[in-house]
Amino acid sequence: MLNYRKSIKPEEPALITNLFARRLAHPIALAAHACGLSANAVTILGGLCWVLSTPVVVIAGYLSASQNTPAGLLCWFLSGCLWNLGYILDVADGSLARMTDTASRRGFFLDYVFHLLFKPAFLASIGVALALMHGNSLPLFLLAILSIPANWSASSSAAEHVLCEETGKQHLPPLPTPADPALPPRPSGKALWLGLGDISEPATAKKSSFVRAVRTLLSEILSYYGQFTFFSLTVLADLLLALLKAPLPRFPCTSISFILLTLFFLFRVPFRVARDYRRFGSL
Repeated sequence: MLNYRKSIKPEEPALITNLFARRLAHPIALAAHACGLSANAVTILGGLCWVLSTPVVVIAGYLSASQNTPAGLLCWFLSGCLWNLGYILDVADGSLARMTDTASRRGFFLDYVFHLLFKPAFLASIGVALALMHGNSLPLFLLAILSIPANWSASSSAAEHVLCEETGKQHLPPLPTPADPALPPRPSGKALWLGLGDISEPATAKKSSFVRAVRTLLSEILSYYGQFTFFSLTVLADLLLALLKAPLPRFPCTSISFILLTLFFLFRVPFRVARDYRRFGSL
């Protein structure tokens, strides 16, 4: 029997994964193993769910705009399912790899390929769908386009590329290890972390208090981990409002959330670039 404890990533930083997704992913990892699927096959299935969700959500907006409301609402619901299924499978592939000792660089490569394919398209597809729903709204179309660089985390991607280049050229000395204490001290892993705030800390530390756990979950909405879950909840709320025939604009929860988050992501880009520019000067 595959061990659940072995499936857990020791340095798991995402609280939402630690609390929910890892537990949901474990039975899927077991089922995949029973069916003879490899961890890389699970990665591909999860990635295809993510990639497929982007045209589905645009179709949802188009159908809603053309007054085919039932089909449009069904596509919105399907999009939310695909977002979350892709996320759970994205967790399940790592769980299966650790439990079967099949983790590999090829697996890491496939995982990041699908992340980089989907992440910039996620908010953009929602924006295009909302623009269609709101009568081909030009401001929403513009925000959909701008959400691509805003949600791409260009600063972090550029920083990771620089670190890879410098490491490959051996311009960065290795981190000190107990076996070689004579090496000069280097910044800790946390100092080199390129994400937001304390997201690099293990999730177990973030559960130390209720207030910190809630604050962390809210901050993960602004990161790669929580966006799918957050927008699934806004879509679900809007589907309920539509079924109740509430006298409100179309998809108010998702529309307002998309506008506010995209504007926030755009606003933070220059600050993140400046932060990492300063950080590289200290390395």
